[in-house]
Amino acid sequence: MSLYKSYSYLSLSITTEVRKICRLQPPLRGYLKLNVDEAVFSDMRKTGIGLILRDSYGKMVMTTTISEIEVNEPATIELLAVLRGLQLCIPLGIPKLIIESDYLLMVQELQAAYDTFSANGNLVMEVKSLMNYFQEVSIEHVN
Repeated sequence: MSLYKSYSYLSLSITTEVRKICRLQPPLRGYLKLNVDEAVFSDMRKTGIGLILRDSYGKMVMTTTISEIEVNEPATIELLAVLRGLQLCIPLGIPKLIIESDYLLMVQELQAAYDTFSANGNLVMEVKSLMNYFQEVSIEHVN
């Protein structure tokens, strides 16, 4: 009984802490927020990309999933998620966009002012090029 009480207490406190950390923060007024994520299904040799676009009230504007084939590197997949998200947002005429991703190294690479010489260099340059279509755009890391 003592172990169960300890587990229940820890479970509740951990859940509360996770909710504080992983809580959706809507963008500032006038901005839209694009959350991107990826999933790898190595047994099927496929990758899934998920995109959610939200307004300043936190309401969903658009959501989509995209399947990519034969891409196994997580950094490449996350970059593809950002690329596909930008490709969907540009025709909508969105002036101010915040992009959120949980892949810290990719976020840092896209925030960097210098050119990259990584294996994904061409993909990084393409994403940065598409980011120029927006009046204001930023990419941020989230948990």
